[in-house]
Amino acid sequence: MPASVHFIRQDIVDPAALGALQGQWDLAFFGREQLDDRSKFSAPLSRSFARRSALVLYDPQTFVLTIDGQSFRSDQLQDIPRHFPADRVVFDATTMEFPELALLLTAYRRMQFQPARCVFIYTEPQEYVRRPAGDAPSTTSSFDLSSSFRAKNAIPTFTPLLREGSKAHLVAFLGFEGPRLLRVLNDDDGHFFSDVTVVFGTPPYKPTWDMHALMANTRLIEQRAPRVRFSGANNPRGAYLLLREEDMGLAGSQCNRLAVAPFGTKPMAIGAALYCVEVERVRVVYDHPERKEGRSIGVHRTHWFEVA
Repeated sequence: MPASVHFIRQDIVDPAALGALQGQWDLAFFGREQLDDRSKFSAPLSRSFARRSALVLYDPQTFVLTIDGQSFRSDQLQDIPRHFPADRVVFDATTMEFPELALLLTAYRRMQFQPARCVFIYTEPQEYVRRPAGDAPSTTSSFDLSSSFRAKNAIPTFTPLLREGSKAHLVAFLGFEGPRLLRVLNDDDGHFFSDVTVVFGTPPYKPTWDMHALMANTRLIEQRAPRVRFSGANNPRGAYLLLREEDMGLAGSQCNRLAVAPFGTKPMAIGAALYCVEVERVRVVYDHPERKEGRSIGVHRTHWFEVA
């Protein structure tokens, strides 16, 4: 069992003022750098803080995590710190997806004797690319973000075995792509998910962005009538504490399992990943979106999230 997460720092930073921290961390991980303007900005910034860096990619078809050209299956995560030793790790959360973050956190916080101190760098976009006028009804995303999803591909180590008759309370962090959770619930058809809570990112990064998320998920709310909660769009600690509260609330309910769908903002996904790594019984629901290149434009604020 990993040590409890201690949130040390959550704030907006001026990248130009962080020069003194360059090269002070052991290792930096980053993902697809050429996706959009902010990924081209954030990945080099994250690398500058560490003495060594490595590209990380997860393949949901083969369940393999590739780090700097080396492949690791889910049963080999304990080998990652041996090949890439580090006590202080930087994650470029702008370019890394949830599976990559969660699997690496498992390696460095659950499977190391001393959990690594971790910094997550996240850069907001100035704007997301909108769909062409008339291309999207009001009940789907106003933004052109993903080309496809793989709804049924689980993430090994985050799909604990279930007892017969197990029922779950699904907590879903929602964003601009409304059909994602509806597909999950329609596929489940009431078999496993007994209770559903949806979480919107409020306050949002920018005014009206929370309304875009609410509008994109109108059909879900009308059809399923889930319980609705709110957590700051740029607040990993808030997402972490919300999950802990919902997990503790299972006592005395019809559900014996907490499930998490990290479909919302990346900072909320960071909080969800930290909680899922700490509490091994939590089940993760993820649909592996294929992100479109050029999905956002410009570079806005950069966030520094640090845990120990």
